Amino acid sequence: MIKRIKRFSRIEEVRPEEWNSLALRSAPMLEHEYFHALEKSGSISAERGYNPAHLAAYEGSEIVAIAPLYRRDHAWVEFGDGGLIEFLTELTGLPFGSGFVGSIPYTPVPGYDFLIHPGVDGPEIFNSLLDKIDEISRGAGLSTARFYFVDRESMLHTLLAQHGYLRLSTAHLLWFNRGYSSFDDFLLSFKSSRRTKIKREWRSINDSGIDLGMVGGLNAPASFYQDLYLLYRRTWTKHMGAGIRPFLNESFFRLLGENFRHRCNFSVSQMSGKRIAMALFYHKAGRLYGRYWGTFRDVPFLHFATCYYYPIVYAIENGMSMIDPGFGGEHKTLRGFEDSHAYHYIKFYDENQRRIAFAVLDQMQSQHSPK
Repeated sequence: MIKRIKRFSRIEEVRPEEWNSLALRSAPMLEHEYFHALEKSGSISAERGYNPAHLAAYEGSEIVAIAPLYRRDHAWVEFGDGGLIEFLTELTGLPFGSGFVGSIPYTPVPGYDFLIHPGVDGPEIFNSLLDKIDEISRGAGLSTARFYFVDRESMLHTLLAQHGYLRLSTAHLLWFNRGYSSFDDFLLSFKSSRRTKIKREWRSINDSGIDLGMVGGLNAPASFYQDLYLLYRRTWTKHMGAGIRPFLNESFFRLLGENFRHRCNFSVSQMSGKRIAMALFYHKAGRLYGRYWGTFRDVPFLHFATCYYYPIVYAIENGMSMIDPGFGGEHKTLRGFEDSHAYHYIKFYDENQRRIAFAVLDQMQSQHSPK
């Protein structure tokens, strides 16, 4: 039976082994070392609009559940609601963005969950944590509580609905290993025209003299993590421009190399013995989670080969069940990734704000519904 719930303003206040003992079945990005890299590097900070507010439930002196949370005053880069909270704030001038946020910051991957000891009553403890969030939110006059990219198998889906949260969904693409024996076997799942195009792209990479391989984070030298930061910056500048500050900094990637390398895999493309592109994947329990990619040399189809085709080859050869390639990208659908949907939840504490939000959502839905 829960004796108390305590709020922590830094993940460092919880011992790694204590946190990770509750995350055995969770996505790798929910482990202590990942949150520590985000917070210790300053990528997550009050200055960036994220104030750690992790809730821990105790039975006696033992932590039996943790809700990884952040207190926010705005909703920029929360991905899952499609900008709804920011839009409502701009539209009305009301502080819709003030509230607790449950997510893996800057990591729009369905995997968020409360962490829990396997031997305790999950629904009871999860409900206690949700009640505590309500209590704190109402006491502090916060507008909303938000949960993004909730793990597909989490009991939170049912409990959040019972606690009055609105559910939103967005498209999210995953690759599933349907018992393929080889990459060619996987290609048989496509129509002939699409299969021919993929083979042509794959052949183009081979004809360019590019070698691909997967390097485990434990075996990767420090230069891999340094180069990954440089590639991340190059990709960021290409798509976002030089005037917008990247979410992550060099310290974050250094800390991955120091403390999270056991969860890292590098999909590496080389030409004449030199690395020309890399993609970072986190791995756990037979699943790969694609995060960052970049190239030092523009080569047609190199992105597809490094981020999709070779990781699929690797997953098949190593009996892995799933690849999450990361956020967005219609081109993923054309290459065998399936829409599995991601789910997000928002609770409005002010009745007036709730009415406004639902009116806006009704209008948006009516505009997008078929005539």
